[in-house]
Amino acid sequence: MIHIQCKGSAYQIGKQHGQFCPEAIRTSYKAWAPVNDLNTREMQREITLAEKRLSERFPEILEEMQGIADGSNLSLNQILCMNCEFEMVSTAHLLPSCSNIGFKTSEYGVLLGKTADWYPDNSHEFTMSQHFIPTCGNGYEFLNFGCAGTLWSEGGLNKSGLAMVLNGLPTTGSSTNSVPTLALTRGVLQWCRDVKDAVDWLDKYDVLNWGFNLTLADKSGALCYIEVAPGRQAVFYPTKDYVIHTNHCLQESVLERQLAPDETALIGYPDLLHNSKARYDNLMQLVPKSPRSLDSMIAILRNRSTAGAISQAGESHGLKTVYAVIVAPEAGILWGSKGFPPESPFESHQI
Repeated sequence: MIHIQCKGSAYQIGKQHGQFCPEAIRTSYKAWAPVNDLNTREMQREITLAEKRLSERFPEILEEMQGIADGSNLSLNQILCMNCEFEMVSTAHLLPSCSNIGFKTSEYGVLLGKTADWYPDNSHEFTMSQHFIPTCGNGYEFLNFGCAGTLWSEGGLNKSGLAMVLNGLPTTGSSTNSVPTLALTRGVLQWCRDVKDAVDWLDKYDVLNWGFNLTLADKSGALCYIEVAPGRQAVFYPTKDYVIHTNHCLQESVLERQLAPDETALIGYPDLLHNSKARYDNLMQLVPKSPRSLDSMIAILRNRSTAGAISQAGESHGLKTVYAVIVAPEAGILWGSKGFPPESPFESHQI
């Protein structure tokens, strides 16, 4: 696990990122690079679209990517493609998968937990946590876990006390004003004060092609999840003292955008929905009866049940849990495992 701290303008933060771990970024690019050559007409069209949408709505993201490119001696197109692997089919397939859990109460207050499930066998070479400190007026300071060379945020906590954990949703569609996933998933940490602010902020945007779910909590104890798909968003506030989410849509309006099993097979993961539902069913057995505590959250994230294992070790199409993240926004603490959760301690970080 790489740990970095970056401070300054968007470009400066990107360049520090690139200079700190250039070899890891180049290794990461080889894992997440698109299947097709970047010079093909199809790829140039996709690159141009992603760049256009970001320049219109989130120009600072392109500045940060340019900094990463300059710091790691890669091109902007290469950095853009690995950051938009949800929109461009990559050699690592398209479909990282995750399990999300929220406890309404614990000894630390509201608590979020998640696994990060990726395909590459060498993922440990480019897993990363980042302390992001922007200049005044450019958003909130935050801590997050992601991947070298990217702006992905698998889970994080900002200075205002907003926490998020991410999981992907296999949806499709497009619209004129949509933007790549990464702009919105990390954007809530950079630009939003609390859960309500994040829900309102996300409502201003649409996502390009691939959907996601964010489980959100804040220092007031608020907890919800929001499913985001092209042309659809749905917010769920729990009536019980927990929330659970994996990689299939739970809200009816968003479910209309979900890919069918034969469609996920076309992009390299025929059993995505089966795997997601097995993990969801396992969590529905584990979470309701588990104590509401940090130790309990760790135990759930380390679960290795034969059916629907929460920490995965390649049983489903090669998918592996590379780390896990737990966030306590009321306490201002984020815990992360250095590697495979059943074999790694959880280290604490504070903001």
